[in-house]
Amino acid sequence: METQNDSTWFKKRWLLILGIIFLAFNLRPAITAVGPLIAIIQKNLGINNLEAGLLTTIPLIAFAVLSPLVAKWSRRWGNEKTLFLALLILTAGIFIRYSHQLILLYAGTLIIGSGIAVMNVLLPSVIKSDFPKRISLMTSIYTTAMCAMAGLASGVSVPLAEGAGLGWEKALAAWGFLALVGIVLWIPQLKANPSRANSQAAAYPHPSIWKSRTAWYISIFFGFQSFVFYCLIAWLPAVLLSKGMNENTAGWMLLFVQIIGLPSTFFAPIIASKLKKMGTAIVAIGLINLLGFGGLILFQHAGFLVASTALIGLSTGGSISIAYMIISSKAKDHQQAAELSGMAQAAGYVLAAFGPVLLGFTFDQTHRWLEPLLLILLANAFMVLAGTRAMHTKAKIN
Repeated sequence: METQNDSTWFKKRWLLILGIIFLAFNLRPAITAVGPLIAIIQKNLGINNLEAGLLTTIPLIAFAVLSPLVAKWSRRWGNEKTLFLALLILTAGIFIRYSHQLILLYAGTLIIGSGIAVMNVLLPSVIKSDFPKRISLMTSIYTTAMCAMAGLASGVSVPLAEGAGLGWEKALAAWGFLALVGIVLWIPQLKANPSRANSQAAAYPHPSIWKSRTAWYISIFFGFQSFVFYCLIAWLPAVLLSKGMNENTAGWMLLFVQIIGLPSTFFAPIIASKLKKMGTAIVAIGLINLLGFGGLILFQHAGFLVASTALIGLSTGGSISIAYMIISSKAKDHQQAAELSGMAQAAGYVLAAFGPVLLGFTFDQTHRWLEPLLLILLANAFMVLAGTRAMHTKAKIN
């Protein structure tokens, strides 16, 4: 914990911080690399928009199904060992997905989602446990790392597949090497807290998190911000293609939307934690989102599209880091943080899982992007309502 002097704290924490950063690096690339390649995969495999949408929806289903179980696994094996196993699972899924067969593509995607689900749930618990006085800062660090690598994966997917001649299969498989680095860097944590698992397996004294109204508001907020984010990742390139951009530029715009959001990803938790009314940050994010997606609906000119995309990046970058910060900050301790994280990501990703498929289906029916983009704006409104209720007070969950 943070009771040691500064030099001792740094010596014992720098490896953990590095490990957390590389865990965060691995939370999104295996998913965000798919969006820019959707058109190529569709053409290569002969699949429609609904089938293609499953490639980004399957991980969300895994998140929803497995997230409630992760806290139990953590109490049995400890955060460190459970996260190590998750990295192994993620790596296996990435290399299984290296296939031209649709069934293996889906299977690998499901395994990838399973590994990421565990890491998603436990990182807020690790922050609560090891950095209880630095929750906002550490959340800013790891969510910024997560979003930076997610953006990089989006931007380099098409150049790797076509420019470097790797094809979409190898372009997706390349992210397995990042997971291998994460495994190596996490190994020291397996020996760092040998008694942690036994203490986490002890009796869990908190009442069911599922009975908490605040926990439900957090879950709904998490769900709709995830709905918006994964719809963006899956379909922004296609929306921009319909506006006249080429595939390569549209892929780089997906990188741009995530890179431009990094400042808000880093600073949003820090700013929100200092506000008297934390819900103000949520309202601001919602308004920026409205302007951004409204711009995609109204404008055709490239300059306006870039500006609209930048606004979307700022809003989604801030919302995702606040979503993770609120989990750690509202929980009483790291065990409750794992429970709350599991609930938020289970209930939340049930909502998010419908997003890419729903938008793909809606586009197939209407043959235009107006209605899908209006659905995103509706989700944005629900996100603001739930988020302001969740952050109405600074009190912990009972």
